[in-house]
Amino acid sequence: MKSDRGSVTIWMLGLSVLLLLFGGLAIDFWRALALQRELAAVADSAAVAAASGIDEEHYRLTGEVILERDRVHALAASSVAAQGMDLSIVAVSVSRDLQSVTVHIEDRLDLGLLGVFVDQAEPFPIGSKATAEPRFSP
Repeated sequence: MKSDRGSVTIWMLGLSVLLLLFGGLAIDFWRALALQRELAAVADSAAVAAASGIDEEHYRLTGEVILERDRVHALAASSVAAQGMDLSIVAVSVSRDLQSVTVHIEDRLDLGLLGVFVDQAEPFPIGSKATAEPRFSP
């Protein structure tokens, strides 16, 4: 009969390697999730700031609340810059009827252990979009 001596050590070593692997994957996943939530907060604040870019002259003349495209872009960029993060706005789009604005922000995440399974030629892109419209109560 063969000896089973040392088999528990090999099993424990294998389980330890699997535990480290899944731990590393979980850390990368939570880093990506945290970055996405942070981007969502920045996009929300930029969209709300941009939605305050009302065309005041048009409102005074007609009483209709619409957005001014140039002002919207400037307010969104200013809001993102004020966050203190090195982010770039992918797109700021104003609806055709000038009633709402959508801000799309993207950042890149360098992966750790998850990079073994994903092409690491470029960092992993993570983005968020937010839409807002002006609310005015006379």
